[in-house]
Amino acid sequence: FPGGATILGRSGIRKYFETGRGSVRIRAKYRVDENNGKNDLTFYEFPYMVNKKDLAKHIAELADNKVIEGIASVADYSSKKAGTRFVVSVKKGFMPEIIANHLYKYTSLQTTFAVNMLALDNGTPRVLNMKQALTIYINFQKDVISRRTKYDLKKAEDRIHIINGLLTVSDGIEEAVRIIRGSSSNEDATEKLKKRFSLDDIQCKAILDMTLRRLTGIEQKKLTDEKAKLEESCKFFLSILNDEEVLKKVLIDELEEIKNKYGDERRTEISESEYSPDDEDLIPNKEILVILTKSGYIKRIDPSEFKAQNRGGVGVKGMKTKEDDEVELLVHSRTKTDVLFFTNTGRVYRSRGYTIQEGSRISKGIPIVNFLKLMDGEKINSIISLDEYKENGYLFFCTKHAVVKRCKLSEFKNINCNGKYALGLKDNDELLDVKATDGSAIISLASSDGLVCSFAEDVVRSMGRTAAGVRGMRLSSGCEVVGLVSSLDGDKIFSLGDKGFGKITSREEYRITNRGGRGVKTLRTDGRAGKLLTIKTVKGDEDMIIITNVGTTIRTSLTDFNELSRNTVGVKAIRLRDNETISSCLILPSESDYEAKDDNIPVEEIKEEEINLKDIIVDKADIEDEE
Repeated sequence: FPGGATILGRSGIRKYFETGRGSVRIRAKYRVDENNGKNDLTFYEFPYMVNKKDLAKHIAELADNKVIEGIASVADYSSKKAGTRFVVSVKKGFMPEIIANHLYKYTSLQTTFAVNMLALDNGTPRVLNMKQALTIYINFQKDVISRRTKYDLKKAEDRIHIINGLLTVSDGIEEAVRIIRGSSSNEDATEKLKKRFSLDDIQCKAILDMTLRRLTGIEQKKLTDEKAKLEESCKFFLSILNDEEVLKKVLIDELEEIKNKYGDERRTEISESEYSPDDEDLIPNKEILVILTKSGYIKRIDPSEFKAQNRGGVGVKGMKTKEDDEVELLVHSRTKTDVLFFTNTGRVYRSRGYTIQEGSRISKGIPIVNFLKLMDGEKINSIISLDEYKENGYLFFCTKHAVVKRCKLSEFKNINCNGKYALGLKDNDELLDVKATDGSAIISLASSDGLVCSFAEDVVRSMGRTAAGVRGMRLSSGCEVVGLVSSLDGDKIFSLGDKGFGKITSREEYRITNRGGRGVKTLRTDGRAGKLLTIKTVKGDEDMIIITNVGTTIRTSLTDFNELSRNTVGVKAIRLRDNETISSCLILPSESDYEAKDDNIPVEEIKEEEINLKDIIVDKADIEDEE
């Protein structure tokens, strides 16, 4: 469309491609601009044929009638030089993204464009699907080329015929001039020329139409060259008329020429956020990373955007965030896989991977409130990816206060757009994380003071969705749970401290205890390592992605980490800059086709933080174990 904007989903496009009738939803594009402490919604691309003057009047009426609250003013600053700039000022205390959603709902900032491909086919009105329309167009173009070629062929052959007459006369030009001068009329001259030079009426007429100067100045070489070119053209014209493949090539070349001369870049973006399940065959099933920030911006990207680096590198810029925003969750999934979003209040929402807006490594993403219908005060605390909902499968929940619960996976097979409750929560508690299990896993909980409590999954009985759960780990004062892992993901545990130190330890070193125990040490949380940030279950050959609060991202292989005992500091996983902290850590399969480590960032020696072997290896007898 001339005005750009965004088409929501491909189902409407597919319908009119197949049937000739359909409709597409078009949504205006906007950005949020800060203006003297307030936020402005600046719409810079509009749906087709929307009148901005009528739109401004309608928005003002909606604001006056309290249908949409939070709008301070509406102004249109659009011009030919500056382009489209339609500004809706938002009052303090109101979220601009929510105002935008209301505007989409009540105004023509989101509209529907109907498609009816009615056309005359040989004089008969028909509704054409896309294949029929293209076939008719191609056949018409072939007919145009064929008729044009026949015309050009006849024109070239006629010219060759005249050239043959001129060449014949040129050998006796003086005699021809004498015949013409001695004739009483054109008819008399024609008859004499025909008889003398064996010409026909057309050739005689061409000679008689020439002036004396042109007739006496005929150049045989020039005529011979022209005849040769025309004969080559005739061969080409005949090949077009006699060979279908040559005709197709001419058609393709002409369409390419039109495209190169008049074509421009697509203006209207086609968004995948409104796909219907029937359209999944149009979507490639590829790996994605789902990224969510603390301020609630979400996007999906290709994992290969992150090059592998050596352990201890400084990383690359991972994504552009708003001021004071931090990357919080990072999850590996696929485009055709279900992604479940669990909130701090215990609710769960579901979407398919492809419905999450795709972005680049440095893009900001879109507000999560524009993607999921979250309730007031809700915040996404956990994201998991699921391919199927097995009858013997479970979801294992853990809260920050170490309350755990196990629930059948089949209970989450049907989730509508408004979400559903996944577990009940006690006062001042919130959901930390969720894991998919098979009923026989070993569960490990990690606390911020570096302890890990491991127990069999089946010691927690299966409960209903609204149940609150039972105690999974006994926490020290001021501590909370920072990690939940299961043995299904690997036989080793990767521990990461908030100052960038990490290590891999065999799961055998974490003896299984009863549910509700205090746990054993997994990371020596002294001044150098800081507090335990998280733990992950690994096999040891995966890749790890770490994102910091400023969006810096490092991807490195876990093969760079040696296996160490539990009560150790570990080694540098990422070198943090001043005032930089780790926001998220993800373990994902290593891909051989990702970019090689040719562009590794060199690791500088950290002399002040060199770790002595004696500081790393600690006698097990000196480790304070579970009480």
